[in-house]
Amino acid sequence: MKNDKWPKICIVILNWNGWKDTIECLESLYRISYSDYDVVVVDNNSQDDSLARIRAYARNEMVVESPFFSYGHGHNKPLTITEYTRAEIQGLQELSLSAKLNGKCLDGAPDRRLVVIKNERNFGFSEGSNIGIRYALKAAANYVLLLNNDTVVEEHFLAELVRVAQQDRHIGVIGPAVFWYNLPDRIQSTGANINFWTGRTIVLNWCKTAANLDISSNDGLLPVNYVAGACFLVKREVIDAVGELDPMYFLYGEEADWCLRISRAGYSIICDLNAKIWHKRMRSSFKSRKFSQYYPGRNRVVFMRKYAQTLQFLSFLLFHLPLNLAWLLKAGRFRDTLCYIKGFIDGLLMHLDSSS
Repeated sequence: MKNDKWPKICIVILNWNGWKDTIECLESLYRISYSDYDVVVVDNNSQDDSLARIRAYARNEMVVESPFFSYGHGHNKPLTITEYTRAEIQGLQELSLSAKLNGKCLDGAPDRRLVVIKNERNFGFSEGSNIGIRYALKAAANYVLLLNNDTVVEEHFLAELVRVAQQDRHIGVIGPAVFWYNLPDRIQSTGANINFWTGRTIVLNWCKTAANLDISSNDGLLPVNYVAGACFLVKREVIDAVGELDPMYFLYGEEADWCLRISRAGYSIICDLNAKIWHKRMRSSFKSRKFSQYYPGRNRVVFMRKYAQTLQFLSFLLFHLPLNLAWLLKAGRFRDTLCYIKGFIDGLLMHLDSSS
């Protein structure tokens, strides 16, 4: 695919008190081979000095440490930063690279510019990402790439994902093989399938090495129920047809919900084993018991209420709660157990928006 035919990609990264991970992710992105992309960092009202640190990185005033690349000052710095508040994004009918609000020019190479959207509160992953998606659509993006801030990307990952997506109009979502950051030759996820009778998620190729995978069949393309939320590329037409992430989830489960809605609209969900990133996994959620236990318990129930058949949901209730409680109690995690139970009960009782 020639450079002048590459579609425009808007890469949306959510930051919440995680500037160190974010600037490592940014630096890996500014080294990719793809030629037409914009990077948008949505800050979910961080209470640390994330925004100041990201600005300092853009001014070339910080050294980025990573086992995946050697940092060299100035090869793509300084970056031109354009900042918006969430309210300003909502008020815009149309965006362009001339950055109407503050007059700063974003012309030039994609590895020399950065957009920052500042939220006035923590909207969670779902709605925080939606805010970035709305910007992307107003900026005339052909694709939106949602990327966790605690990832590092391989140089050609985006070119590979776009190449495959462009060849098949039925592909709605495509994601890469995700490897562990601390075990870089071990797979964290190549997508997942869902057992609606138990509520269990079956992560494919968990902890295998790339050498253990057979990527010769079907060109290394793996059909799945959903791809890892750490990184997934979505076509604009799919967002127009299906809508955004469901903000009800706040954190956890939103990517499975979105992929299922997209699949039911007639599109395929693909993991491309030829594209590669590394993920630290759950860095933000470990900062809070509510994030690590409450939302997984609540959101699994919400997901099953929305999509499981009646008998499947009854089977899920008999299987899922006892199994998870036994695991937490055996590990002596009594406070986590109470938080998980509260989430599970709230998931049963909360109102589901029929429009989502």
